Amino acid sequence: MCIRDRYYLEKGIESMVKKFDAKNGATGIVMDVNTGAIVAMASYPNYDPNDYSTVTDEKLLATLEGLTEGSKEYNEALGAAQLKQWRNKCYQDTYEPGSTFKPVTLATALEEGLVSLSSTFTCTGSITVQGWYKPINCSNHNGHGVQTLMEATGNSCNPAFITMGLKIGTKTYYEYLKSFGFMESTGVDLPAEIEGGLFASEETFNQGVVSLASYSFGQTFNISPLQLIRAQSACINGGYLYTPYVVDQILDGDGNVIQQHESTPVRQVISEETSATVRECLEYVVANG
Repeated sequence: MCIRDRYYLEKGIESMVKKFDAKNGATGIVMDVNTGAIVAMASYPNYDPNDYSTVTDEKLLATLEGLTEGSKEYNEALGAAQLKQWRNKCYQDTYEPGSTFKPVTLATALEEGLVSLSSTFTCTGSITVQGWYKPINCSNHNGHGVQTLMEATGNSCNPAFITMGLKIGTKTYYEYLKSFGFMESTGVDLPAEIEGGLFASEETFNQGVVSLASYSFGQTFNISPLQLIRAQSACINGGYLYTPYVVDQILDGDGNVIQQHESTPVRQVISEETSATVRECLEYVVANG
């Protein structure tokens, strides 16, 4: 991990938390998609490792206001605040990924041959899903009209991604969730990683299409940021799922390498051809979307 890159990452996160008044802080990861190497990782609120017991975050300090120092209530609140600032949100906490999950749906639909760059989608501003009591909206309530696959990706169009998800089907979609590593820990060389994401059971998921529809655009389930970036990397690096790591090598006192990390992929989730198409679509997102 590069100290300089982490410094800039931490400063950027701190600035965004203050700008948008993020209630629960924030996290950021920079990863080499071709190896799984973590270039930088940061979680906010953070703390001074040389004075780790001191709570410095304003929102966490607010939880101690009005309590008598040394009292049972104060000590319990202080302990809770310390635990929150010590947690690494990158791999110890989960969140609902939302639209950042859409590349996984895109890659799955492409790999299964259900869509291509010539596919089109019609967005009226919402889509009705069997079994759900009301239409699911797009961010553009007026609708995007007829879009190509690339345009739908650039527009981050919920109805288009729901359509892809429904084409994939519950059984196949759930299998890809497993293959992309969401049902397991990433294996990162850091302590106390969560075991996996929070999903509906496979049996429950296969009973209807409502969960499938919401999963398709990243809602109603939780994963860790590290699980997500690992899967996103597989979407664009040729399809290979890697184990994230912080320590590249360990040296002895004379500078000899006694342990070297081997960047061997766990498995190939999608083909290199599919991955190339995902890259093309995602490039369009930042260039024109």
